[in-house]
Amino acid sequence: MRSEDAVEIVRASLALAFPTASAEGLTRAAETVIRWGTEEVAEELNAGLTTRMLLDLLQVAGIPPEDFRLAEPDHPFADPAAYRTWSRTEGMPLLPLLPRPPDDPTTPHGPSRPDGPSGPDGRDGRPRPDGPSGAPPQQ
Repeated sequence: MRSEDAVEIVRASLALAFPTASAEGLTRAAETVIRWGTEEVAEELNAGLTTRMLLDLLQVAGIPPEDFRLAEPDHPFADPAAYRTWSRTEGMPLLPLLPRPPDDPTTPHGPSRPDGPSGPDGRDGRPRPDGPSGAPPQQ
């Protein structure tokens, strides 16, 4: 499938979920969802990360979170995670990036990363700063 076709399919779905989003906002959000899919972030989502993902998508689409209404108003809305496991897109708040969420986000995990925080063994258990190079994105 061509990437343009995949973006259009996701964009059409997001248009139903975010009816007040602009055409440009829907396209940016659809491209973001496609990128997250290639990062395989859905495998380890929990309630807090799902809420964080929704808030990130709202920001990418240009929709103020207070303008978003849940389809099921009685459904509990989880507290958003204080970190993310997917790449950051412009408009999202700066948060720590963990490659995969461990049970305890402060526990060391995964191989050492040359672009992340490093201790004597190359890991120190802290989440690395958001951004692909480990450095805060330039604004």
